[in-house]
Amino acid sequence: MNINYVQINELRIPSWKATHILRPDLLVLSASLYEFGFIQPIHVRRETMEIIDGSERWLLASNISHIAKKIDNQIPVIFHDCDSLEAMMLHLRLNRGRGSLVAKKMSEIIRKLAMSGKFTKDDFDKLLKIGTDELELLRVGNLVKIRNIPEHTYSRAWVPVEAPSGSVDNGPHIERPPGSDR
Repeated sequence: MNINYVQINELRIPSWKATHILRPDLLVLSASLYEFGFIQPIHVRRETMEIIDGSERWLLASNISHIAKKIDNQIPVIFHDCDSLEAMMLHLRLNRGRGSLVAKKMSEIIRKLAMSGKFTKDDFDKLLKIGTDELELLRVGNLVKIRNIPEHTYSRAWVPVEAPSGSVDNGPHIERPPGSDR
């Protein structure tokens, strides 16, 4: 593993970042960075200087002067020579194992990766441990499309209280929405 040091201002966050850290966790991370410094390097795409993994640590070092001063404005990085699709896949792989991905952003990346044709269903299963059902849901990015709402069988909870007595209680008939837009 070859670790390099770069100036804080040389790095940037890619638009496709699919992670988010909650404020209480961010405060813990901030305190740890100040106390221990960077105990693990940030992963960076060499060509663009985009952060593949470690953007929250970078943000803290960039915006909190006492952290920047403590690390002398230098951040340890591991460079990756990869294209943007490989960077996205690496981002998902590194973060999925920690459970820190935002589903909507992950879905956007999965769609890009799937549309590129560079990764097969087997690749998604092997690299991200995503089965066919989860992959399809993330690829489509819309549970409503997956469920086919107009054809879905609804429970009694969906029947309006104003429905005439017996209108849905007789036989196996379950009320369906009146139109495809409902």
